[in-house]
Amino acid sequence: MSNSSDHDILTVLDAAGPQWAELQAWKAVPVEPAVNGSITLNGPAFVYRWENGLGPVKVSFWPEQEGRISTGNGHLLAIEPGLGTIRLKLPGREPMVVGAVDPVIYQQIGELTGEAQSAFQGQSGEKWSRDLVIVAAAMRLAALTREAAAAAAGPDRGTKRSPRKDQLVTQLHEWLRPNLEKSVKLGDAAKRFSKSPRQLIRILKETTGAGFAEHLTMHRLTLARALLMRSGQSVMDVARASGFNSREQFIRSFNKAFGWTPLQFRKAWNQAALSDSELAELCQVSERSAVEWLPVGSVAASPEEDREGDPHTVVVANALHEIVELFWVTPQGKRARIDVLERGGMVFVNRDNGGSCWIVRSPGSGRERYFRTPNDHALAVVTAATMEG
Repeated sequence: MSNSSDHDILTVLDAAGPQWAELQAWKAVPVEPAVNGSITLNGPAFVYRWENGLGPVKVSFWPEQEGRISTGNGHLLAIEPGLGTIRLKLPGREPMVVGAVDPVIYQQIGELTGEAQSAFQGQSGEKWSRDLVIVAAAMRLAALTREAAAAAAGPDRGTKRSPRKDQLVTQLHEWLRPNLEKSVKLGDAAKRFSKSPRQLIRILKETTGAGFAEHLTMHRLTLARALLMRSGQSVMDVARASGFNSREQFIRSFNKAFGWTPLQFRKAWNQAALSDSELAELCQVSERSAVEWLPVGSVAASPEEDREGDPHTVVVANALHEIVELFWVTPQGKRARIDVLERGGMVFVNRDNGGSCWIVRSPGSGRERYFRTPNDHALAVVTAATMEG
């Protein structure tokens, strides 16, 4: 059964669509940030404002930054294309997320978002033509979002690895990220996704091999590590921003997971030249089994009975050691996007069955390497040396 968020998105768009069609006229307008606004946007995003019977539909493009907007008069809807997801935000409601977006749809969304970004920056001619680009992109995004939500709400294909479960994990991660400073409880998460706590734990264990508490802790530690890398905040401030109750608890958890105290890690990161060996050391995770890299040129696929094709997971990495795409491919060849908790030298990814194989592909050179996962949630460091074998 699909997550209720998919059906909620369909309901919202099916209610807004006829109103937009009745108003007919659309107009691109500047976005107006509000310090005390009730909706937080993490760009790029499209903002739609309208009033029943009073046109036009006013569309604004929000660039790639975080900020707030006020609800104003009439209706308001914001759509944010994220990393493999689409988020809808409305006043007074939790964000709604479409996860595991079909790659074909997501590629189209990426292209229209890029066009709108260029238009917003004034790179597409006269103002009237730039406004038309933004309006056209906003219209197309709404249609593609509905298409993605309808596909996500459809019945499962009956594969052993359910894209619906992968999607729920993706949506859980999307919900956790902005709430890490708060006291997040299993019961709250289960209620948010219309599951019992027991059901949610079972799905997480089946899909990732880790329970709710471990997911929450790793989210907090991943955020903390990023803050230590990229900000000058004190250890106490990093601990608070990451949702830890005390400095001591934070230091203990960080040291257990990464083998460094926060201050040791920050010092090592600031002094490192980030060679392959240093990257691997800085990104190690304690008590996690290493993956088994297969020889260069070898090909392997995940075993599955009664298959139409070999199911596998495709990991696409770039030269900066960033995971840019992650898909689970079903026996029928359908791709479901899988969430990536952290992009960078170290990544945590949803666990497949032990012994299955993953593919790392460098978009620049097209070179591929396979690695085999152990039974636990594994660490994979993608480096130039790794790709060369």
